Amino acid sequence: MLRIDEEKIFIEIERRRPKVVVFNAPSGLLSKTQDILMRVQEKYNIDAYLIADPCYGICDTFNHDAQRLNADIIFHIGHTSSMDKIGDKTIIIDAYDDISFNEVLQKAIPYLKGYSAIGLCTISQHLHKLNEVKHFLEDSGFKVLIGKGKGRLRDGQVLGCEFHTVYDIKDLVDVFLFLGQSSFHAIGVGLSTNKPIFMLDPYFQEVINLQQIISEKMKKAILAIYKARDANCLGIIIGLREGQMLLNKAIDLKKRLENLGKKVQLIALREIINERLAELQKVDAFIQTACPRISIDGYTFNKPVLSIPQAESLIQILMGGEFQDFLKKPSWL
Repeated sequence: MLRIDEEKIFIEIERRRPKVVVFNAPSGLLSKTQDILMRVQEKYNIDAYLIADPCYGICDTFNHDAQRLNADIIFHIGHTSSMDKIGDKTIIIDAYDDISFNEVLQKAIPYLKGYSAIGLCTISQHLHKLNEVKHFLEDSGFKVLIGKGKGRLRDGQVLGCEFHTVYDIKDLVDVFLFLGQSSFHAIGVGLSTNKPIFMLDPYFQEVINLQQIISEKMKKAILAIYKARDANCLGIIIGLREGQMLLNKAIDLKKRLENLGKKVQLIALREIINERLAELQKVDAFIQTACPRISIDGYTFNKPVLSIPQAESLIQILMGGEFQDFLKKPSWL
């Protein structure tokens, strides 16, 4: 069961005495967040707002929207970070899942025959289980490594676009184990490290080999680059979500592509979906600087939509260079 760190919320309210607070959370935590919001309103007699728009990660904050609501505090729930807060108002509130990995770990042992060194990684909800799993595997005869945290990442943590904790130990391990049910994150680990990876799903008690899916996604990502090579006009998309607005990077890509003879349009979007892009008929292919996973994780687009790493590889090809291993890096931003 997912448990939100409610104590931290009430401590911050007691300390700061706000008149207005705002909550935002991913879809899976909205119901629990509503319960907390109601208790906050009743206990402190203050206005509390729930931003119910989709929230995609630690990069997807709502400071500007909260400012328009006259909020004194913003509680960003469910995306653990090495930081306790973002700016003066946004407080990071952890959410942990107390589900056991014991049964799925027993099932994983036969899959790990032939490997001696294992790298462990997970997302925020299961970080507190890493050492417990590490001790289990060590008792089973394996060498186990957990990568050190860096930047926004805690030890062993990965985000959808940041993989420093696994990338830094990839040459020291034979295989990675991802704890949790998020194939989204586990696939990113496999693409970034080019190592075998198994996902341990404690909910369905499954051990999942992701290599075939990873291979298919890599092929599609490469194909999109080669399709974009023939584009006459490229649209560079700037994400309007706060943590995804890489304006300087978009301008840099525009200049470099124009120097290579391409026409470029700058486009700003909050939701990058096919229905919006289909209306931009004068653009042959797109580069979006908002979130790399939009381009890599099976979104359906009628035209090529490249991430920043794919765009860098495209530029290299247009300059007459060789194809790059564009996703094998610790960060895709």
